[in-house]
Amino acid sequence: MANLSNLCLVSTVLLSVFALSPSPTMALIPKVAIPKAKVPLPAASSKLVAQVCNGVYIQNRRFCLKALSNPQAAAAKDLYQLTNVVMKLAAANAQTTLNVINGMVKKPSLGSTQSLKALQSCLNGYEYAIQSFGMIFNEVSEDPMTGNYDVTVISLEADTCERALAAAKIQTPRISAGNRFLKYYSSIGGEITASIEKATKGLH
Repeated sequence: MANLSNLCLVSTVLLSVFALSPSPTMALIPKVAIPKAKVPLPAASSKLVAQVCNGVYIQNRRFCLKALSNPQAAAAKDLYQLTNVVMKLAAANAQTTLNVINGMVKKPSLGSTQSLKALQSCLNGYEYAIQSFGMIFNEVSEDPMTGNYDVTVISLEADTCERALAAAKIQTPRISAGNRFLKYYSSIGGEITASIEKATKGLH
């Protein structure tokens, strides 16, 4: 009887411990905080970005907001700093398209001389655009009017490239997309530099 009593006691204790313990399945699933999809911009930066993307120069507001929804743009405290951010983004984007153009130029199966001339026209335009984007920040710091003019005329390179491609009957979605983006970045730069020019005139 003693052994039977002891066995019952042990069984009761084991059942109690098992009942109070979490199930194996629950133990294998730790609670993890789900990160938010987007980190909101600080209030001041959101106001600055909204001001720019709602401007009269902007050709595509959605693109503007998306392009400026990054930590660098969020950290910009004024239009000068935002100019620097946008020009770097614009130059990097143009370089991506230039790489595509270079790759096509080097293909032996390119086709006609007209096709090569069209791509060479685009190549020259993008090289100019990248160089210009790199100069705008210094220009707008010294002469906002010159900076505004130089950044807005960059969009003409996209038009020239598109016309050359159409004349040569070249359909290249990646270059055409690059041309649109080039014009969008040019319009963002135009809006920012125009705002700086306006603010500078107000100080005199």
